[in-house]
Amino acid sequence: MPARLRSFAKALIHRGRIENEMAEELEFHIATRAEDIMRSGVSPAEARRRALIEFGAVERHKEDAREARGLRLVNELGGDLRYGWRQLLRTPSFSLLAVAVLAIGIGANTAIFSAIDAVMLRFLPVQAPEQLRRIEWVAREGEFVGSYNGSMRPNALKQLVAWSVSYPVYRHIRDNSTSFSGLMTFSGFTQLNLTIRGHATLVAGELVSGNYFSTLGTQAVLGRTLIPEDDRETSLAVAAVISHPYWQRNFGSDPATVGQRIAINGKPAVIVGVLPKGFCGVNPAWCPDVMLPLAVYEILGQGEGVLQEPDHWYFEVIGRLKPGISDEKARAETELLMRQAILQYRPKEAGDLPRVNLSPGGQGIDELRSEYRQPLRLLMCAVGAVLAIACANLAGLLLVRSAARQREIGIRLAMGAGRWRIMRQLLTEGLLLAFLGGAAGTLLAQYGGSAVVRMLAEKNQPPGVAVAANLKIFGFSLALCLLTGLALGLAPAWRAARVEVVTLVKSSGAGADRAPLRAGKVLIAVQAALSLVLISGSALFIGTLVNLESEAIGFKPYNILLFQLDPTLSGYKEGRLLDFHEQVLRSVSELPGVTSASISRWGLLAGSRTTDSIRVPGEKPISTDTHFVAPRFFETMGIPLIAGRDVTWNDRESSKPVTLVNEALARKYFHGLSPVGRILELEEKKVEIIGVTGNTKFGSLRDDMRPSVFIPFRQNPQHSMTYALRSMSNPKEMTLAVRSAIEAIDRNVPMYEVKTQIEQIGELVRRERLLAGLVSGFSLIAVVLAGLGIYGTLAYFVARRTPEIGVHMALGAQKRTVIALVMRETAMPVLIGLACGVAGALASGSIVEKFLFGLTPQNPWALGTGAAVLLACSLCASLAPAFRAAGIAPMQALRHE
Repeated sequence: MPARLRSFAKALIHRGRIENEMAEELEFHIATRAEDIMRSGVSPAEARRRALIEFGAVERHKEDAREARGLRLVNELGGDLRYGWRQLLRTPSFSLLAVAVLAIGIGANTAIFSAIDAVMLRFLPVQAPEQLRRIEWVAREGEFVGSYNGSMRPNALKQLVAWSVSYPVYRHIRDNSTSFSGLMTFSGFTQLNLTIRGHATLVAGELVSGNYFSTLGTQAVLGRTLIPEDDRETSLAVAAVISHPYWQRNFGSDPATVGQRIAINGKPAVIVGVLPKGFCGVNPAWCPDVMLPLAVYEILGQGEGVLQEPDHWYFEVIGRLKPGISDEKARAETELLMRQAILQYRPKEAGDLPRVNLSPGGQGIDELRSEYRQPLRLLMCAVGAVLAIACANLAGLLLVRSAARQREIGIRLAMGAGRWRIMRQLLTEGLLLAFLGGAAGTLLAQYGGSAVVRMLAEKNQPPGVAVAANLKIFGFSLALCLLTGLALGLAPAWRAARVEVVTLVKSSGAGADRAPLRAGKVLIAVQAALSLVLISGSALFIGTLVNLESEAIGFKPYNILLFQLDPTLSGYKEGRLLDFHEQVLRSVSELPGVTSASISRWGLLAGSRTTDSIRVPGEKPISTDTHFVAPRFFETMGIPLIAGRDVTWNDRESSKPVTLVNEALARKYFHGLSPVGRILELEEKKVEIIGVTGNTKFGSLRDDMRPSVFIPFRQNPQHSMTYALRSMSNPKEMTLAVRSAIEAIDRNVPMYEVKTQIEQIGELVRRERLLAGLVSGFSLIAVVLAGLGIYGTLAYFVARRTPEIGVHMALGAQKRTVIALVMRETAMPVLIGLACGVAGALASGSIVEKFLFGLTPQNPWALGTGAAVLLACSLCASLAPAFRAAGIAPMQALRHE
């Protein structure tokens, strides 16, 4: 077998030379035989003629030789491709339309798969990523945890599944583990105030252990990475490494960047290295601009005692397994070490000790995959349905074309062509069409995948996600083209294999062969079913978008400018921090055009919230949203003050603790009685209620109006605050004046997250708007394709049954009867398709249910809209062929062949 493969490969590669050698060898044999005949006195011409007769058909011998080398099939396929290409050129309009339709279908599928590959399938650009393991723990209660920072979720057994551990626990596991060659930890996203040459900017930072890069096996492209010696509080200078994009963006790719002195949160630091292009740490959702050693955690004001206290579970851990160590051995050892550390630091309050699991860490943290999984799954289903509709549509049209070529097929069969040879020719034509469409679609997908990820993201494409062509994407596109080509050519090829030669040869070309029409009806039903699923889905997404945008939010969002300040990154603490916020607020309130201004910890509908537990003495505690606000917050945001008074500047650190509550809390606790003057217990602290406000949406448009309390920000200091300025005109026009006012107070405190309240609300519905737009676009394509399929099937029906229609007309049939006859041909398949589509839409409800708001997947309005659109489409597509049939002249039809 290897010898035959080598012979075939050699013949295929050196095909021209093999053909020449074969021709020379055959000519040698013929010439030698002719010389033998010439010795008997025969003329050269006669001798050559006799030699050729004895030798037989030269081309047959060549074909035998080619078949022996395996080249005959290659030659036949080449001939099939050339013939298929000529067939496409004979109908350029149909060919261009088919290629365009397939380019959209295959390109959309490839683009979505590119996004899936980048987000869901790609490994981190590190050494041997398959050896990395992420440590997670599971517990019923978690009494051993004091404060927690990071992701945590319940599992099916209502247990806590978490990933962060305390630094003492990490250190104990790292120092005593025998299963890992390296165990590193990191703190996750943090904001840093970085000063370069006297200019302060806010950057994304991450604090990592000194063995972070050695565990991952990542080297710097310039300078060096962090090492364990950097991760010590006794280090002479804070070592920092910067990302490749930040190096290009802010240093112009200057090699002299390494060694430059900078300031981070006011503390001196030095850049020791630049990370490689494409490396963004272990969280693909974001890319830190600067990475620092964990030892500077407290120096930078990120938290006091975090690295010493076992109560602060803030750090995630990823390790690299040693060769030959099983996951179970490493898991058992890690669980034992974690329990030892907990018992060592909290022997009495440990409670239910955790179980440890090791999950694959080669793809990094899976938060991004969890966030994108459902939207990408939904879009993949949508584009898959579009491609299926396109295939059904074009398969029907190709079936009609093959029916028109039935005499050609019959003659070829009568002349000795095998049925498999005819089937292969028709399959080749379908494959050629699919690969032409696939080539164009792959070019479109080069930009589509990145665009899909950017659109699905809340703002910009996650910097840790690189959508780029690779062998997986190429293989997917190739497989898709192959399956599409088979789907297109299978029906015509199957029909050609079942026909009778005599019937085809005798056929006049306009007979009553109804097989293509029956197959076309089946394909129409398929298109109608898939189209209904898409249309009803788009109706649900549009309805969700309308519901969200019309949802009552409880405040007036127009003409409000938002921005954030975090003075702690510039060294402000305690009283200086509060005074800074107050000074800035008073300054921006006096700017021309500002009607009112205030601050709060989180902005309204910003996607973040602070949740606390409160209770009225004698009542059970409830969970509430807690807002830390300044005077005039309710006036600025347009929230009605129903009873009592607002926060004032007299509500300070030394004054009596006070709070305002919203109507939802007042109704839940006080049952219609005025709560003003009553006492609440908030986190073991008693506060007096001074007012009642209206209800507002806070974290998300999908949230209910939750019970909320509003506390003067000076009585509960917060490091960063969101500023809200209401203006008389376009709020964006105040940005420069606001920045100047802040810089006049302290130019080292940069403003960030500058946007209007309307823009902030728009970000909340960005994904819903995107899904509604994309699925609606796919639905429109599906409807157009379904209409083309119905039109093509009916046009074929009219053309094939022209004589029959002529007889009806000659016998006195009315035009409306003929119109009804034609339209009935598609009425039943469309209705069957609608019934199947309703079942499909109900069955696919679980895919879209997560994205809906105020609607259910079984919404009759959505299904009714889809059915109405499809019926209208089928009616419009049927009218032209029906009226053409009604206009047939009887005598012309009777002469029709």
